[in-house]
Amino acid sequence: MEQQLLGLFQQTQDTNEAPRRAAEAQLESLYANSGFPVALTNIACAQELPLPSRQSALTTLKRFVLRCWSDQYEDFQGPLLNPEIKQHLRPKLLVLATDDQRKVRGIAAAILGKIATSDYPEEWPELLENLLTFINGGNDAATNGALHVLNDVLDEGLGEDQFFSMAKQIVETLYKVATDEQRSFSVRSLSVCTFKSCVDTLGMMRGSHGTEIETFAQEAFNLWASFMTSVLEAVLSSTSDENAKGLVTLKIQVIRTIMQIRQHFPKLFEQHIEKMFGATWADMARSKDLYVDEFVHDAAEGRLVDLDSLPYSLDLYVLEQLDFVQSCLGHRIVKENIERAGFAPGGASPFSQMVYTTIALSQIAGEDSTMWEIDLNVFLSEETAISANYTPRTASGDLIMKLGELFPVQTVESLFDHTQRIFASAENTGLKESVLHLWDQLLNEYAEMGRPIADGIATSLLGYIVAAIGSSTEQQQFLRARGYSVAATLTKAMYTTIQDKVVELMEQSIRASTGDPSVIVQITALRTFQKYSDSVPREFLLPLQPNVIAAIRTFLAGKEDDDPEDSQDVLTELVETIKCVTTINYAAILDDSLRIGELLFSIGQNGIGNYHLLSIIRETFDNITEGAPDIYVPVCNKLMPIITQMMDVDANGVENPLNGLATEILETILQNGSSPLPQGLVATCMPRICRILLTSSESELVQSGCGVMKEIVRLDCAQLLGWRDASGKSGLEISLFIIDRLLRPEFSEAAAIEVGALAAEIVDKAGDQIGPVLPDLLRAVASRLLTATLPPFIQSLILVFARLVLKQANDVVNFLAGLMLGNRNGLEVVMSSWLANTSYFSGYEEIRQNVMALAHIYNLQDPRLAQIIVPGDLVIPTSTRIMTRSRAKQTPDQYTMIPVPVKIIKLLVQELGGSSEVNSTKFFNSTAADFEDDDEEGWEDVDNQLNIPGMSREELLALGASGRTSRQLDDATYNTLASFFKEVSSKNIGDFQSIYNTLKPEEQHQLSLLR
Repeated sequence: MEQQLLGLFQQTQDTNEAPRRAAEAQLESLYANSGFPVALTNIACAQELPLPSRQSALTTLKRFVLRCWSDQYEDFQGPLLNPEIKQHLRPKLLVLATDDQRKVRGIAAAILGKIATSDYPEEWPELLENLLTFINGGNDAATNGALHVLNDVLDEGLGEDQFFSMAKQIVETLYKVATDEQRSFSVRSLSVCTFKSCVDTLGMMRGSHGTEIETFAQEAFNLWASFMTSVLEAVLSSTSDENAKGLVTLKIQVIRTIMQIRQHFPKLFEQHIEKMFGATWADMARSKDLYVDEFVHDAAEGRLVDLDSLPYSLDLYVLEQLDFVQSCLGHRIVKENIERAGFAPGGASPFSQMVYTTIALSQIAGEDSTMWEIDLNVFLSEETAISANYTPRTASGDLIMKLGELFPVQTVESLFDHTQRIFASAENTGLKESVLHLWDQLLNEYAEMGRPIADGIATSLLGYIVAAIGSSTEQQQFLRARGYSVAATLTKAMYTTIQDKVVELMEQSIRASTGDPSVIVQITALRTFQKYSDSVPREFLLPLQPNVIAAIRTFLAGKEDDDPEDSQDVLTELVETIKCVTTINYAAILDDSLRIGELLFSIGQNGIGNYHLLSIIRETFDNITEGAPDIYVPVCNKLMPIITQMMDVDANGVENPLNGLATEILETILQNGSSPLPQGLVATCMPRICRILLTSSESELVQSGCGVMKEIVRLDCAQLLGWRDASGKSGLEISLFIIDRLLRPEFSEAAAIEVGALAAEIVDKAGDQIGPVLPDLLRAVASRLLTATLPPFIQSLILVFARLVLKQANDVVNFLAGLMLGNRNGLEVVMSSWLANTSYFSGYEEIRQNVMALAHIYNLQDPRLAQIIVPGDLVIPTSTRIMTRSRAKQTPDQYTMIPVPVKIIKLLVQELGGSSEVNSTKFFNSTAADFEDDDEEGWEDVDNQLNIPGMSREELLALGASGRTSRQLDDATYNTLASFFKEVSSKNIGDFQSIYNTLKPEEQHQLSLLR
């Protein structure tokens, strides 16, 4: 078979499609042949064969293993491979995983890692011993492959017994390899990386074997600590040769491993924190010059990894150093050492040196500056912190904010000292921009926290900012842009101190936005009004509002030739600025000279697929209609012609590209409307909304259209009921047609997600007119629940019944009990779906209605409900193996089965538990000491009170009002729920005492808090 396979591999490389596909099909047909994997392995082991043939064999074998080795694999298709053949293949694959050829070794190691997840330890108990033998006695190639497999095994998770039996041997073997200077840096680094996986495994097992794990971790860390410290202390004089790059790789793995030890075993780390912090800080101070030379003055390529996927470029090492230093600063020992050394300026203290190092590492990298000049979007994504590109510049900003948090006065004084020295000397422009960049970060943080800086420093700093703004060369464009940015941030933080200069600063920003030759400066100057509008009194902003809008128009006019696809971040920032500027005076939307509505729609037309951009446009209209209710009717009159134009189809029946945006904005406007709506608005909107809901299948468009109709019913059902379309059909009749279409099983659940809310609103507001068709409507909703799978869609349908239950619970239950949906009873269908999805409900009002409806249903004490059995509590599986994601997928959840009344009580206790005033008061009135883990006692970076800038505890309590995990019930609903439990308990309604005895201890405890 081997010769046949070699021929097929060659044919799969044929440039002609027919023979290539034929060869691939023939390979597929061999999967059922038990000799197929053996032949593939034989080819891979034949070192005399060309490398491409061996690779092809292993690649094919990898696909075979995923499909046929174990039925635990997600890609398993079968047939399942014979156990005897598996036994024959495992040792051969282990040899291949230690082959001298890296490409062979890499694929074989990946195959073995996958096999180990299913076979170890039950079917392959000797695997770990075999791997350790290769690691101990093999050459670098063999050790490399064995380490990769061991890493996969550790990452996938071992049973506790298996890990404990081998842990000491594994850790000592890895230490031996890591400290062997005769080994390559690559193998030593991989060994440290594998030790990091051991630390993760120990951390996961710590909860169930605390003392044993702590003892073993202490021994392991004591063994490794001096070596890791010595690696951190090793001097890095260059990064030009392979040895230097290898040392960087080793340093990165060591520092990452230490971070994992700190995370899982902070007490153990504390014993060595002084030395390890000192070594890292000293090396960072030394490395900064190398980094600046390579990545700032030059444009070295960064974020590089080797063939083992281990990073080796200096920028990544500096990044790890910055993160490590920041993470240690809050510890008592480090903080006390810094304070003991003092805060002498001019680099005379370690603290001053740290601040200067942060400035140096915060400079714009050469590669970044080139990219920013080419692509304004990249510049903005970095400036607005939405880029996933975490760089030393970003980390330096985080570090200065951490220093400012721990040493607020000293950080400001030290940063200002270095600012004076940098601007007074002939320092390069990059350092000036860098120090102002850190001021930007620090001042913004201080402003959010309400923490001022000294007036004298603020005034002097403004002088340096003005100097930066006054720079004029092309090479100074980033410094100039930073000057405008910091001016706005300083205004935000210290307005009262510099208020006499603020109007002039704002006027300079407007002039720069249209007159500066650099687009980077122009866009930055415009963005400053996002801060000015929130910091400066309205009377000073009002005269400038038209000028800012005009400047945005001018900027856009200069970008007309640009491809909109290449300007999305630019457009987003412009809309964000418009949103902020309109808050100065909402009535500006009515100004014909400004034409803000048209401006927003014109920007939206260039960002049809940009959800973030369109959401900010919606927010702008939302702010206007919510913030200025006194001009709601004029705003509607102003915007409706624009909106309806966008919602119309052209003469050829083609929709306007802005139809979706216009419909969403119409929904937003109506959400902020009052009852009744302006006369004629329904007649204007409904023909267009009907066209959407009766013809479109586009999810977001249908959702918005349904939302518009729901708001019309909510605010002015009478106007809808009185409206008729061109054919004479009534508003109610058309509404029912629409609901019928959206409830059809073939219609997308995502698109119809609002249909339940629409139906509930019509049932609630249409009164007697809905009566004759109500049974048919409820039958349609219940039928759709049979096939519904999307939780938000299910919630929408359930709330139709919930709102009716609040008015006539008994009638609803009787109706459903008499309804047959196929071979299932309607009451069983609705209650099963309702109770299974209650925990996923979202929305403040929706959760309130749901809670109260369930209480009503329980109080009916209807025996038909007790006969319906539904899933109850999750059954937690008992296993000594660490539960990884892949194992979790292989083990479906199992539940106890309980009657509906018991499930209702459990769900209502859950709601009570998430909203208990007793619990929330206890938590928010406690200090950090009440919750402090003994392992964290040396860490002082957690303040004794919640310290989220600009937010009170009451505001924090209100966060997540539409979510599940952090919301609170409103007082009325909470009190209703508390009264419900007190009543059913005291009167034993529905045999509550028996149900109470079946509750879990934590559920019983929650109810005891009500007494």
